Amino acid sequence: MFLGMSPVRISFAGGGTDIPEYYETHGGNVLSTAITKFTYVIINPRHDNLVQAFSSDFQSHHELTSYDKLLSKHGMELFVTVIKYLNYGEGANFLISSDVPPGSGLGSSSALAVNLVKTISSLKGQEITKESLAEISYHIGRNILKWPIGKQDEYVSAFGGFNYIKFAKGNVNVVPIKMNKASFLELQQNLVLFYIGDTRTSSTILSTQIDLIKENQKDTMDSLNYVKNLAEIMYKSLKKSDITTFGDLLHKGWTAKKKFTKNVTNERIDRIYNMALKHGAIGGKLTGAGGGGHMLFYCESSKRQKLIEKMKNIGLKQIEFQFQNEGPKVMNLYDFVK
Repeated sequence: MFLGMSPVRISFAGGGTDIPEYYETHGGNVLSTAITKFTYVIINPRHDNLVQAFSSDFQSHHELTSYDKLLSKHGMELFVTVIKYLNYGEGANFLISSDVPPGSGLGSSSALAVNLVKTISSLKGQEITKESLAEISYHIGRNILKWPIGKQDEYVSAFGGFNYIKFAKGNVNVVPIKMNKASFLELQQNLVLFYIGDTRTSSTILSTQIDLIKENQKDTMDSLNYVKNLAEIMYKSLKKSDITTFGDLLHKGWTAKKKFTKNVTNERIDRIYNMALKHGAIGGKLTGAGGGGHMLFYCESSKRQKLIEKMKNIGLKQIEFQFQNEGPKVMNLYDFVK
C-alpha cells in the first residue's frame, strides 16, 4: 500500500500573472508558499488488472473496471485523465482525499494533479524532476481537462517551500526566499487563515479573466501589471528579512485583485474584510480566484487573539497552518509495519 502526499498553497502576491495569456507577453511574478495542508492518494495494488477509486472530497466512486473502460465521471475526471495520460494499467484501489474542500482557494485540484502524477510515476519506477512534475500536471489540467488555470499552483506543490516564481514564455524560474529565522517565524505567526465557506468553481471567474486579458481590457491589464510589480516589491523586502510592509502590500494586492473581473468579491467578503481591518488586521486577501473559500490576514501578534475571536464570533473557522518546505512525498506504508 502506498501513500502520496502533496501540499496546497497560499499565494501572497502576483496571482493571475501566472496565466499564459498574460505572462507569455508581459512576464509574470508570483510570491507563494506551500503550507501544511495536503492532498492524499492511497493506492492498494490488486491481484487482478481492475481499477476502482473513491473520492471523499466529491463523495464519488468509480466502480471496479478494466483500464480500457475507465470513464471520466463527476469527481473522477482528474483521476481518470492522469491514469490514461501516464498509461498506468495495473490493477489497484485508489482512495483520494484532502485536508481542504474543493474550490476553497488553496490550489487543491492542482496539488492533487501533482500528487497523482508523482505517485503513479513512482509506482511505475519512473524518476521525475520537479519541473517536469509541475509541467505535466499543468498540461493535464489546462490542455486536457480544459481548466482555465495558471501555473503557480502546480509549481508550488511540486517544489514546496516559500518561493518567488517568475514566469516567461518557455521558462519558469523558482527562486527560494531566504530570510533570517526570527523574521521567518514572525511572518508565519502573524498570518491568520480563516475558512469563510461559499466554496466555488473558480472556472467562471478565471475564464472571464482570461477573456479580458485576450481583449486587453484596461482595468484588468492595469491590475495585473500592478500585482506583478507588487510581487517583486514584496520579494525584495522579504529577501532582506523585512516584513514591516507585508500587511500593507497584501492590502494593496487585494484592492487591485478586485479589479481583475467581477465576482472576485461580494458584499459578504467585503464586510468580513473590513471587519478584520477594524479588529487588528493590517491587510489580507482571498487565497484563490475569488468568490469564497479561505481568507488570509496579516496581524501583528499583540492583536492576533482579538482578530481570531472576532472572526470566530461571526462564524468563521480558523485554519491552523505552517509553511511547508517540502513538496510531494510517496511512502510505502508496508515499511511502517515491518
